[in-house]
Amino acid sequence: MKKTSNKGFSMVELIIVIAIMAILAAALAPALIKYINKSRLSTDVQTGSTVASSINSALAVEKAYDAAPSGSGLQLNSILAAGDDFSKEVANVIGIASGATLSGKSKKDLAGSAITSQEFFCDIDPVNNKVIVYYGTVDAAHQCSPNPGASMAE
Repeated sequence: MKKTSNKGFSMVELIIVIAIMAILAAALAPALIKYINKSRLSTDVQTGSTVASSINSALAVEKAYDAAPSGSGLQLNSILAAGDDFSKEVANVIGIASGATLSGKSKKDLAGSAITSQEFFCDIDPVNNKVIVYYGTVDAAHQCSPNPGASMAE
């Protein structure tokens, strides 16, 4: 009777498998990081659109309209912290607690430039019912709504 002694993989076979896995991980990691960043940016653009819709909805309520701020580059978290009828209505439509803050997830835009402030900014013109929302900085490239800027969407 022949006795076989199969004791598992040899050390060389294990090292080869580990080396192949390391090469695959090194090749796939940058692509995975890129997709994660694009996903976060897409989420922030969608959040910006939600904020714009919420502000427009709040402007339709008379008490909120009377308390609505107007101007350019208004910080969303400052609007939400105001505690007036407008901020309560916007928070209610967004679905967050009154006085809560809202921030984004992205730290880089599509060009790879750093977004230093993960905050949303608004241009509100209640008279003309016009709302523009930006993420990170107030410029056309970082606009979320009504149309995403060049640094926010492809």
